[in-house]
Amino acid sequence: MKKYGIAATILLFAIIVAGMGFLSLFSPFSGAVWTFDTGKKVIENPYGRVEVYYDEYGVPHIVADNEKALYFAIGYVQAKDRFFQMDLHRRLMRGQLSEVFGEDLLDSDVFHVKMDFLSAAEASWQAVKQEDPEFASLLEVYAEGVNRYIQSEKLPMEFQLLDYKPEPWTPVDTLLIGKAIEWGLTGEFWDLKRAVLIQKFGKDVLELFPMFESHNYTIVSEEEFAKADWGKAVNWLEQFEGDGDFGSNNWVISGRLTKSEKPILANDPHLLLMVPPIWYEMHIKVEGDYEVRGVTFPGIPTIVIGMNDFAAWGFTNVGADVIDFYSYVWDGEKYLYKGKWFESEKEVRKIKVKTDKGMVEKEVVIEKTIHGPIIEKEGMRVAVAWTGLTGTREALALYKYNHAKSIKEFLEALRYFDVPAQNLVYADVEGNIMYYPAGKFPIRYVDGKMVAGNVIFNGSRGDGEWVGFKPYGISTWEGFIPFEEIPHLINPDYVATANQRIVPKDYGYYLGDSMYFADPYRGIRIFEMIEDAIKRGEKIDTEYVMDMQRDVYSKPAEFFVPMILEAYKRKGGEDLTPYIEELKGWDYRMKKDSKAALIFALWLEKFMNETFDEFSAAGLDQSYFPRLWVVQNLDTSSKWFDDKKTPEKETKDDIALRSLKLAVEEMKEKGWQVYGDYNRLRINHPFGSKLPFLNYASLPMDGSKYTVFNFRVKGNQAGSSWRMVVDYGGKSYCIIPGGNSGNYFSKHYEDQLELWARGEYKPMEMEVRGEKVIEFVRR
Repeated sequence: MKKYGIAATILLFAIIVAGMGFLSLFSPFSGAVWTFDTGKKVIENPYGRVEVYYDEYGVPHIVADNEKALYFAIGYVQAKDRFFQMDLHRRLMRGQLSEVFGEDLLDSDVFHVKMDFLSAAEASWQAVKQEDPEFASLLEVYAEGVNRYIQSEKLPMEFQLLDYKPEPWTPVDTLLIGKAIEWGLTGEFWDLKRAVLIQKFGKDVLELFPMFESHNYTIVSEEEFAKADWGKAVNWLEQFEGDGDFGSNNWVISGRLTKSEKPILANDPHLLLMVPPIWYEMHIKVEGDYEVRGVTFPGIPTIVIGMNDFAAWGFTNVGADVIDFYSYVWDGEKYLYKGKWFESEKEVRKIKVKTDKGMVEKEVVIEKTIHGPIIEKEGMRVAVAWTGLTGTREALALYKYNHAKSIKEFLEALRYFDVPAQNLVYADVEGNIMYYPAGKFPIRYVDGKMVAGNVIFNGSRGDGEWVGFKPYGISTWEGFIPFEEIPHLINPDYVATANQRIVPKDYGYYLGDSMYFADPYRGIRIFEMIEDAIKRGEKIDTEYVMDMQRDVYSKPAEFFVPMILEAYKRKGGEDLTPYIEELKGWDYRMKKDSKAALIFALWLEKFMNETFDEFSAAGLDQSYFPRLWVVQNLDTSSKWFDDKKTPEKETKDDIALRSLKLAVEEMKEKGWQVYGDYNRLRINHPFGSKLPFLNYASLPMDGSKYTVFNFRVKGNQAGSSWRMVVDYGGKSYCIIPGGNSGNYFSKHYEDQLELWARGEYKPMEMEVRGEKVIEFVRR
């Protein structure tokens, strides 16, 4: 199943553009496509003087006389380095991809138009203007800077290849980029999938999906349901689902435990790996006011993750359940709501579609109820409530993070961070550290009782609706967990998050069931490494923290390998003996030169597929599988290990050995000798299938989905999209997977890739450095 998320859609373009006839533009080293302006520029800036220096890694250091001049320059510079990426992402969210790429992306456009993310971004623009007109004016100035580039400079090569001219940039587009990221992290359809599983297997299947996993590593009516083929409907919807299963790591350690006697903060968000990288690094400074360095998403002018001269911060995704679905009693075009009949709100929008016969227009009907937009497929008809479909203020929160000069100011800024809920870690020069999972968490009630949100609610009764939430308007949020009651820590010795469940069972509010949170393996390992240093009496420094980020020890292997060995001891199998011996001597590290790591990675994939073969038989893919931690704790004779296609009753041992045989067969068939033969980095440009030189180099990789040094080889590849280590008592470091420039002809197109793959870093200094390339002057 193709997924049309922010980066997965871009990967699909490789298929689409393969059929486009633009290679004539690439006659060897001739034609306009090959030119790349590297000269120094002096550009008019109506707001004041700015100097832009590019360092040895292509990071812009932007120094301005005032903030409006700064934001104008940021707009210009981001467009210079990444404008095709910016335009692609706004087209995705506006539902305008098929206008450029053709009919293959019409489904994506229809979904995004029906969800009406554009109106949600417009509502956020109203919320920002209402809350802070000064910041709103800066977003307008940023858009002016982007448009200055569009109007005056030659556009990136992708525009020439596709032969289209982009529309002017607006503040709403900046907020729409935010909605894209937010949907990618929280737009989960698990509630619908859970309903499909019950439909196909009965409620007994819920033993695989408990409300709480058994670990302490925390930080609709039946009649209505039976009318639709929910499995087919959800399979169609799945291609537009967010990528919330991707994890991240962050931790912060008090100066009481460090060599520098100042806090050390580490962060590596795990997102899809793409060309160019999803993050853009920059260093921005207003003389005599403030200075910030870190990364942002192209199209957003503020630093999202990074540090200023007082504080540093980093994120991981909370993963909380912030999306609900509502079914109704319908009478034609009217739906029943609390005893009254209402007409659904309808709006017709036109989508331009590029076809073989030229450009055509298709009409899309946007339909909404009181709870949100309606999605309809295969007889399924539900309304969607998602926290991002209202006027939200996280853009303002980030602006306030950039300016914060005290922990008090930062705490106040956290109140504006509405969506996506993020595990924030914080450290400052005064020695304070903090953990706060900021965001808006809905509280649901049915018949006056607080309930979980992992079901399809009876919208006609008003069950589970969010008090104070206004889709596409300005919400008052009173039906959400109060900010003060969100669990948080101020000045602990240390804290780490890796997308695991953040609260114990006795927490008074529902945040999500086990499928909304990651397996705890990475979190366990991070805590182990910190606690090991403490037990040894060792003071932690940045080198130790970087070693932690490079760690490839597999906690799943620590459990499952002994299980495989025990199964072999009980059941035997001479043909498996050489592979059993490899596993016996293994240190559980997912290293690219390890044969045992290869055996285990293939075994684990086969083990899950063989255990849940009935899911595949029912037409359900691996996204329906339970968490590995749940499978680890299943009883050896659980019915889920029994293969219904055989007369025998299989146990965990049988499936373990069968899976090992299948893993060995695949190794032999593919000719793989070590883990790096299988675990290879393949990050491709959208046009890479036709123009392969645009792709990044393919490299063997360490790490896995479950290790701290994170790399996910299967499907759309994901991993550490930015690594950062900040020590206010010493040096700070960072790296991105590729290069800071999106222009193939730049020497900074992929100059950080091999450093990143090896787990190495570059300095992250609050120092203006490099060659002055652009000067903005007021005339």
